[in-house]
Amino acid sequence: MAGNRNITFILLGMLVVIVLIAIVMNGTRDAQEDVIIPEEILDCDYCTFNYRTPFTLAYTYLQPDGNRVVQGNMDLLNADYTDVELSGKPEWVVSAASNNGSIWAAVLDDGTVEAFELSDGEIDKVNISPAKIHADSPPTLMLKNDEAFLLAPGLWNESLLSHPVVLASSGRTVFIETSGDLVFRVNDRESARLEVDALPDARLLLDEDERILLLTGPTEDYKHGVLGDSVEASSITLVETAGTPAIDKIIDIPEGDVIEGIAPIWTDLDGNGIREIIVTLSNAKEGARLVVFDDDGNIMASGPTTGNGYRWRHQIAIAPFGPNGEIEIADVLTPHIGGIVEFYHLNEDELTVMSGLSGYSSHMFGSRDLDMAVAGNFDNDTHFELLVPTQNFRELAVLEHNETGIHVLGHLLLEGTLSTNIAAVKLANNSVAMGVGTDAGVLRIWY
Repeated sequence: MAGNRNITFILLGMLVVIVLIAIVMNGTRDAQEDVIIPEEILDCDYCTFNYRTPFTLAYTYLQPDGNRVVQGNMDLLNADYTDVELSGKPEWVVSAASNNGSIWAAVLDDGTVEAFELSDGEIDKVNISPAKIHADSPPTLMLKNDEAFLLAPGLWNESLLSHPVVLASSGRTVFIETSGDLVFRVNDRESARLEVDALPDARLLLDEDERILLLTGPTEDYKHGVLGDSVEASSITLVETAGTPAIDKIIDIPEGDVIEGIAPIWTDLDGNGIREIIVTLSNAKEGARLVVFDDDGNIMASGPTTGNGYRWRHQIAIAPFGPNGEIEIADVLTPHIGGIVEFYHLNEDELTVMSGLSGYSSHMFGSRDLDMAVAGNFDNDTHFELLVPTQNFRELAVLEHNETGIHVLGHLLLEGTLSTNIAAVKLANNSVAMGVGTDAGVLRIWY
């Protein structure tokens, strides 16, 4: 009898566990069902395309390696511009060169997508798929045969705070799943999955070999919360995608620090032909500092800290900003409180601030839009300048680092408050077009 009672208790226990699991799973399903994906996403055409058809991808951060630099040149302060009336307030703008000029896609605050083609100063509305995305999703623009698509999460349980990328060599779509896995798909079939524990809003950076670099290891150890939430990264993961995808290396950052950002800048800083990884490390004691990792994951160089916790540095771009064309890093120190534009030079194992100028910003507190400043040749000379908003976000300033410090070349009045990233595109004739959206429901494009 005792044996029978034991078996009965075991069976009852197993039944209780099964019921609890069912309740939890049902709760998870309910929570996921609360996220409403627009029907247009479920109908998207880019999800089943022939990858042998040439395509272009354009990002809000301009370069696939996260470096916010536009090639080409323009006389921005004297450029013509056109204003496009939108049906609402824009949140994002992204652009790519087309056969006739450039395609521009604006994502409004309700997720509606409106697209236009600029050709010889004339604007025409064009179709884009999907016509609506989730309002929290950052866009990536794809052009195929001058047809416009946005790569939008929502089809396969992707994180809505990031976006897919497409590998040109294989046509595989790669995205961050809500679980934190990195998932590879070919059309509607999953081809690989890596447990990388990705930051939910990480951007997927690509190099010339289609390796992927992303921020991983979410942590709430440093609750500054200026970038949309209190979750930051504790590691950087490099993924090889040739053949069978695999994790190449995981770079753990120093204990006590977090990576305060959503993506590194992954470019050649020291001119040796090998990419370095630049991130902002922050902690509660010393605040934020720029740190350079080499390709093996070792710290090469560090910059000064802010001196106090909960003070941020926003890394913007790496370009030949220096007075004699030296490669420098541009950032904005404390963009939310009297922001200071800084230019850094790499001196052996130190990042040295060469010059600074206050009165500017590059980020709105609590936003995941980290693309409100860009670098490029904006005055038709051989120098690179930084385009950055003023503190009130109603003007854009063109700043140049010369022998005497940072020189203000001029300002662009927006006639509204900047509400999007700054989009820029190199055109076929090596000129540049630049565009922003404002809270007045206007897309302004300089060309």
